[in-house]
Amino acid sequence: MYLINGQLSPTLSLDQALNSLTARLPIALGQPCDIETVLATAERFAARLTAGEFDLGSEVDAAARNEIAAFCTPASLKTKLKRELGEQPFSLRRIDYRASHFEAWRPLGLVVHVTPANAPLLPFFAILESLLLGNVNWLRPSSSDAGINARLLQAFLSCDTSGQLADFIAVTPAKTSELPQLMVHADGVSAWGGDSALEAIRKQLPAGCRWIDWGHKISFAYLVPNAIDSAALDAVADEVCRFDQQACSSPQVVFVDSDDQATLQAIGEQLAEAMARRTSQWPALTPSEQEAADITSRLAFTRLDQVFGAVPSRIWTGEGWRIIWKHEAAIEPSPLFRSVLLRPLPRARLVDTLRPWRTRLQSCGLVANAADMAGLSHALIAAGVGRLAPMQAMHEGYSGEPHDGVYALSRLARRVSVTLAADMLPRQATLDLPPVAPASIVGQPVMDKAAFLNDSMRDGAQLFFRSGGSSGVPKLAGFSYGDYHRQMQAAADGLFAAGIEPASDRVLNLLYAGNLYGGLLSFFTLLDKLGVTHYPMGGPNDDDYSEIASVIVSQKVNTLIGMPSTIYQLFVREEKTLRAYGGIKKLMLGGEHLGASQREFIASFGVTTIRSAIYGSVDAGPLGHACHASPDGVFHLLTDTQWLEIVDTETDQPVAPGESGRLLFTSRAREGQKVVRYEIGDLGRWVDGECACGAQSPRFELQGRHGALIRIGTMFVQPQKLAALAEVPIQLILEYGSAGRECIRLLADGDAEAVRARVSTDPELKLGLDTELLELEVSSRPVAEFERHTHSGKTPLVMDRRR
Repeated sequence: MYLINGQLSPTLSLDQALNSLTARLPIALGQPCDIETVLATAERFAARLTAGEFDLGSEVDAAARNEIAAFCTPASLKTKLKRELGEQPFSLRRIDYRASHFEAWRPLGLVVHVTPANAPLLPFFAILESLLLGNVNWLRPSSSDAGINARLLQAFLSCDTSGQLADFIAVTPAKTSELPQLMVHADGVSAWGGDSALEAIRKQLPAGCRWIDWGHKISFAYLVPNAIDSAALDAVADEVCRFDQQACSSPQVVFVDSDDQATLQAIGEQLAEAMARRTSQWPALTPSEQEAADITSRLAFTRLDQVFGAVPSRIWTGEGWRIIWKHEAAIEPSPLFRSVLLRPLPRARLVDTLRPWRTRLQSCGLVANAADMAGLSHALIAAGVGRLAPMQAMHEGYSGEPHDGVYALSRLARRVSVTLAADMLPRQATLDLPPVAPASIVGQPVMDKAAFLNDSMRDGAQLFFRSGGSSGVPKLAGFSYGDYHRQMQAAADGLFAAGIEPASDRVLNLLYAGNLYGGLLSFFTLLDKLGVTHYPMGGPNDDDYSEIASVIVSQKVNTLIGMPSTIYQLFVREEKTLRAYGGIKKLMLGGEHLGASQREFIASFGVTTIRSAIYGSVDAGPLGHACHASPDGVFHLLTDTQWLEIVDTETDQPVAPGESGRLLFTSRAREGQKVVRYEIGDLGRWVDGECACGAQSPRFELQGRHGALIRIGTMFVQPQKLAALAEVPIQLILEYGSAGRECIRLLADGDAEAVRARVSTDPELKLGLDTELLELEVSSRPVAEFERHTHSGKTPLVMDRRR
């Protein structure tokens, strides 16, 4: 049964199939399939398979469906990628921020898979593993496959709504003599089988084609006598009978950590009882005539040894099973089909006894006490065993587990590198291209703050940050730890682009703890990812900045990170000390902008870089980063983790080029909370043209707030709440006060002192005033004399004059 371009065909010839496949091969190789498409398809396939929607024949029973569905879960596949290839394996990024060397994993290309007869589902799993990497995959199944995997893969492709994956999967049941016609196109051949079969295939490989072989392996059980009980022996019987020893992980030999004949004979008796108890629980395979002859021969030679040999031995048999004890420390393959070889093997002789089969050893089911576990693990691994597992779990595995001593995915991928001249794109952390729009935004409504707080949390949330409000029930933003580190990596890349130099900068972190702990913790993590010298000082709780100045001077700090209000106060209050020092060269700011007079004052200390480095929020995470070539207030989108739409202030339609609108962010890497088309409350516009810094990510300019919050003096203040507290008509004018601090000039149609007392009960505003991070000036003025917008003539509640 052929599977070509997503369609099954029992009548094609190999030539016809190859003509169709090779015609589209250059397109597929030039545009590898998207990992998100593969994961989404796998998820849909698993759901439909579990629901019984596909007619796959009796060979794919309920147990097989469950096994396939478990393998196809996105969480399992993502874990496999992460474990085997690391975080963001396909990102072409610097291996060290201090050097201009970039590396990434890329598809090997076209992989021909030649699969065996003894593992019916293995071909499907092998194809899906390779598809995760973006490879084109041609499967040549065994002659006994009977179309099982063609039907499975066709069902899988039917769940691909993009139609993209059909070019990446084909089933071509070529004859052995026709294999060279497939392999001539291959970049890699992945084959399973015995020595002779693999050698025959290997000899036909085209020059330069990668050989990915999976030869026969031998597995065994190792029992420490004082740890054996009936449950352990039942487990041995189960793992022998489960696949009739056809799987590489099936125990063929049972070794006992003893050289005492009486001990071995007693264990043989108990194991025979366990085989008798458990064998009927597992359907038995019928050996072929040759396989049955092998079993008969082995038993006959053992009986001859009992009569004429000097080595003690014995046979226990039952319905379809046999245990062959020979009191000799040696390893050899079993004739399989529930044929167990029982041998003595004291732990001191492990390496010497197992050495002849060292390159063929795979799994060991270990039955031992806790005190022996570590020592025996090291001894068995030293002897050549690649995998140790509890006796009852020899056939089980976990996502990302090494297979036969290697990570499978790395054999199916290429590791590529790009080295740039030192002055070429010196601030770019990656060479990744901007992504396409995420499928999750299609047809989704705009998410407001209420929807974010009430309906968006997911089960994957593990790390929670306080989001908004100073009293009442805490509002939380949730992240998985994976989310958090992915977001911080993107922010670290952004801070690098903004001007942090890990090789030479010494950074003092003045972001606040307390109610504003999110910024302090986040920058702690992203500076760690940058590998920069870091002093997490935290903002002051009072107006004493002397200790901060002392640390700056004594530790030769050259870079400050913090809120503009905090940093400005530092320079004002410690002017003498910092002017004498003159070593501060960079300011990386969060939150609001510095005013022109503040910038001029700080620059007079010798500061050469003053930049709003990272734009973000607790809710949505880091969103944008600054660069040396863009003016303040213009940011590059952090495309690794975010998608941005800018829509009209009144409708949800995209704005025209250059027009201002509401910013809607969608998180591209967020398992802990759904963030899709989230209206963050800011206004902005797209900035056209390529940026001189070299980054290809789109740029946007912030243009103030839209909605319920304004940010001033590091605080988030709610104008409508202040208006309600005032109990009279008010207008808020945001500007810089006489001391350089940010200031709210409040116009009130009523008694100024009474209004001041009432609005100052707001917790956020009070905190800003108490810490002297902002000023509040209140004056009485009739509503008719409130200030008006120069263009619309309207009298807004808030007028922002800080820029």
